[in-house]
Amino acid sequence: NTENGEYETEVEKGGEVVLEQLHITYSPSPWFNLQMGHVVLPVGTWNLYHEPINYLSATRPEGERSMVPATWHETGIKLYGQFGRRWASFQWAAMLTEGLNANGFDRNNWVVSGKQGLFEDDNFTSPAYTVRLSYSGLPGLTIGGTFYYCANAAANSDKPQTYSFRVPVRIWSADARYNNTWLTATANLLRGNLSNSAALTGRNVKLSNNSPYTRTAPIAHKAACYGMEAGLKLKGLVAGKRMPDLIPFARYEYYNAQQQVDAPYVADERLKTSLWTAGLNYRPIPFIIIKADYTQRRIGGGAYNSENEFALGVAFAGWFFSDRTTRKKS
Repeated sequence: NTENGEYETEVEKGGEVVLEQLHITYSPSPWFNLQMGHVVLPVGTWNLYHEPINYLSATRPEGERSMVPATWHETGIKLYGQFGRRWASFQWAAMLTEGLNANGFDRNNWVVSGKQGLFEDDNFTSPAYTVRLSYSGLPGLTIGGTFYYCANAAANSDKPQTYSFRVPVRIWSADARYNNTWLTATANLLRGNLSNSAALTGRNVKLSNNSPYTRTAPIAHKAACYGMEAGLKLKGLVAGKRMPDLIPFARYEYYNAQQQVDAPYVADERLKTSLWTAGLNYRPIPFIIIKADYTQRRIGGGAYNSENEFALGVAFAGWFFSDRTTRKKS
């Protein structure tokens, strides 16, 4: 709207710096903390553990990034903390952030392109509410669940007159992660629900050709994905011996950005995907991983040609500063 209604088409040199996290944190106690600024949303396992040293494949797991933004970061306010004892420790978070923009929803990636950021200003007309609760009492085990709700993604559209109906978005995700000296394993589940998807499809296919959106149909009422990966830490199995830090692993995933489509539209079976991935990680030092894997992707339950893929990559992640509290002796 601040662009007088037209979409940006400038191609001059310059650009933008995209910040994943930038916030002020106030921590009066372990059970209550406050963050204000730009934060990562804990929707989906691989938004929580998005650094490349936290997953075993050469690329980020496919299921969640085919349905929701990755890495999903928004501006807003976050309250969080933890409570309980060592054998039953719980972590909680509640967030108020900018919501999704229904202009970007499409057939192939559901709400992925609904993340705002194409223009100088983001709309906060219909904010998003995110709550999460996780448990980490047993050594090496973390179990959690997240719920995301935006009451009307249509209200965050570039032009307020585009939609005459509401588009609520609901997303549920659950995750489990286990890590010890010889095993690392992760499981994830994500389901999404989009109301008035048929009406939204009818409007989005008529968006301006000058818009930056795909305008593909149909947009699904429901989307879903789940998966699990496990890796064996060979170095932990042969303690006391000189052994390279090698982790053979395997993963299974299923995802479908058109799990359920409302009439009069019909789901495209080609978006129903399952895959097996097997590979090897080598860690020469703790923050660098060399990865190789092979994937077989099954399309439409086997009704279409399968895809075979080999990937090789090097991943690095590290912190260049730390938060340390220095105490002087009295």
